[in-house]
Amino acid sequence: MPSIVDVPIEMKTGYLENLLNAQINGLLYQSDTLSIAGIKPVKLKVWKSDSIKIGLDSNEISYRVPLKIWLQFQFTVNALGFAHTEYQEVEAAIALKFRSRFTVANNWKVSTSSQSDGYEWITEPVVRLRFVSIPLTPIADVLLLTQQSTLGAAVDSAVNNMLDLKKMLSPLWIRIQSPILITNSPDSLWLRLSPQSVTMTQLCGKSGTIRGSIGIKSIAETFLGNRPTASLSDTLPAFTVANTIDTSFVINLYNELSYSSATQMLVGALKGRNFTAGDKEVIIQDIALYAMQGYAVVSIEFTGSFAGKVYVIGRVRYDSETSTVSIEDLEFDISTRNALHSAAGWLLHGIILDKVKPFLRFPLRERLLETQLTVQKMLSHKEIAPNVFITGAIDTLSLGGVTLTDGAIRTAILAKGSLIISTRE
Repeated sequence: MPSIVDVPIEMKTGYLENLLNAQINGLLYQSDTLSIAGIKPVKLKVWKSDSIKIGLDSNEISYRVPLKIWLQFQFTVNALGFAHTEYQEVEAAIALKFRSRFTVANNWKVSTSSQSDGYEWITEPVVRLRFVSIPLTPIADVLLLTQQSTLGAAVDSAVNNMLDLKKMLSPLWIRIQSPILITNSPDSLWLRLSPQSVTMTQLCGKSGTIRGSIGIKSIAETFLGNRPTASLSDTLPAFTVANTIDTSFVINLYNELSYSSATQMLVGALKGRNFTAGDKEVIIQDIALYAMQGYAVVSIEFTGSFAGKVYVIGRVRYDSETSTVSIEDLEFDISTRNALHSAAGWLLHGIILDKVKPFLRFPLRERLLETQLTVQKMLSHKEIAPNVFITGAIDTLSLGGVTLTDGAIRTAILAKGSLIISTRE
């Protein structure tokens, strides 16, 4: 049954602010040949005067760039046949405002597009040349015109660098496909995820944080013992866009009751017991449980009216209400039936099966609860790689099936809940 691994994405815009402020510094623009309100040439210099501040609104980044500007106007005064050139310098502060919309394509590329969002004067220039007043709007328009492409390109570059999802997720993608050691006491328990497809929500920003969510549809399996093999793909697949991510997760937990443990339980319960039918009596000397060709086999060694070893075969069943594994549909194998009949032990046939059957029940409730608690504990923010954490919550347990392996009765339990794999900020 497929499961969804939730991989939340969360990035603080403080990082983007630091990136922008490191890239955009000092003298940003200079010109000696401007024409403003018919006056030329006008010299202009522009510096960043303070830190760039960023705001978020859904999938738009708004940013404010405070600038210090210096202007030098040159004009010529003609009087009495003489020409006299004068200069006047003006300083002011203005904040240019921009917006940049970002979207994620299904090839993991982030695209951005910046546009002007106006300006505000921090300190207005006083520009009065003799009898000529210079309007402020042309000055601001010049700044917007000259700086929009430069600042917009810097912001777009910084956003793309910050939201490099492929670079961010590729190591995590490889790690998710590698078997994860959940616990190694008393036996190693491994979780293997086999990804099938990927969905992703569009990124959205609020309160200084850009968030998104990636859902990796996977087959989740657990293994006891040696590290399982895994087939790794180092290429992030294209994703489909989703409004929300279904975070339901199902882990196949395998609980094993070894034949040696089951045998010890049977020996403790049945060794030395005697069964009688009329004047026939047998005593159990030894008993063992193992598997053969998909059947459970119980070998019982008797003394008494019948001396020898008999073999009882049956199928394994699981009772979900009592969390008990039992061996049902019991019958003797052909050789045992023949041996009992020839030794006049056939009178004991039904007695043996009836007496042994109640003991071929193995309660697993405590084992299941212990497994659930162990897995839950190990999934509580477990570091599976440097700065990579797996966090899970198991809500319910249900039976997935019972099988016989070479060494144990294996019960597959479906543990339903949620699983999140995240990186530290």
